[in-house]
This record gives sequence, C-alpha cells and structure tokens, in this order.
Amino acid sequence: MNTVASIWLASALFLLLLWLLQRLLRGRWGLLFSALGAALLLIVPILGHPARYWVAALAGNVSVPLVALLVASIAARAGLSPLFRARERRACWIFGAVAAFVLYPSALGLGLRNFDSYALGWPWLDSAVSLALFGAVALTSALLVFRGNRFGWVLVLASVAYLFRIQESQNFWDYLVDPLYAAVSLVACAVLIGRRLKD
Repeated sequence: MNTVASIWLASALFLLLLWLLQRLLRGRWGLLFSALGAALLLIVPILGHPARYWVAALAGNVSVPLVALLVASIAARAGLSPLFRARERRACWIFGAVAAFVLYPSALGLGLRNFDSYALGWPWLDSAVSLALFGAVALTSALLVFRGNRFGWVLVLASVAYLFRIQESQNFWDYLVDPLYAAVSLVACAVLIGRRLKD
C-alpha cells in the first residue's frame, strides 16, 4: 500500500473509531477524550499489527462520502456547527442507495448477462461508458452545488481524490461508494421511505 493510501485508510479508521467512542461521550470534552481513545486504539498493535492493517485486509477502500458522513456526525455530536443539514444527509443516503443498486447486484452476477457495472469504473476497459459515468457524477455534483446542497461538494472531492489517486484502487466507484456506506444508505433510505408512508 502506498503512503497516501495508507494515510487515507488510517484517517478513515481514526474517524470511525472516534465516531464509535463518541457514542459514549458527548460535547467538546467528549470529543477530546474520544479522539485520544481513537488515537490509542489506532496505535496499539493487535496481534502484532496496527489496526489499519486489519481494516485494510477487510476493506481496503473507504469512500469519500463515508468519510464526509463521519466528519459531519462527529462535528454535530460535539456541538459544533452542522456540516450537513437534513437535505444533505438525504442526498447522501439516496446517492449511496442508488449507487449500491447500480453497482453491487451486477458485481455479484445478477441482472444482465456479461454486464458488470463495477467494471465501468476502470476507465481503460470501455472509455465511452466510463466517460458517461464520470459525466453523470459531474452533472449530479454540479446540480447539487447549484441548488446549494453541500453533498455536491463531497462528490466533487471524491472526483478530485480519484484524480490524485489517494487510494490504492484505480476504480472510480471505490471513491464514491464502499460496502459500509452502501449498507447504511440502504437502511437510511428504508427508514426515510417508512417515515414518508407513515405521514
């Protein structure tokens, strides 16, 4: 794993640990103690290896939207100004759920025969279709930014992260969605739909 990808993964793991520890402690002091605890858990070896190596073995790529959600949730829990309003969270969940439906069934061999939407993220396999994917993400980002939805900037950051290859993967999908973000998005969208049906 290259240095930049290792730093990205370690940062994402730190944020995830911080988020988990913050469930126990609230406020700004809670943020400080949670950060110290997360740093300690990140540094202390588990069975001879740092935690980031164990996480890399399970999930080598962490999407930019997941990191943005963690940062927004940590800031809100600490009592800092909210980074995401309700509409940004909704956009984030909807994007993650749509990406999960577009990506994962075909990657598992379901749907059209000999079609894997995950392969569209590799730009050299089918440049025309890959350009359409990049264009769709760029258009979505532009529309959200134009409407004042901050999640659009998260998609812009994901595209910039892809251009600079901050992860080991060279697949564009890995910058936009990961299994954890996809699963949480599907659950969040199910909750949103349930609430709408109740009202």
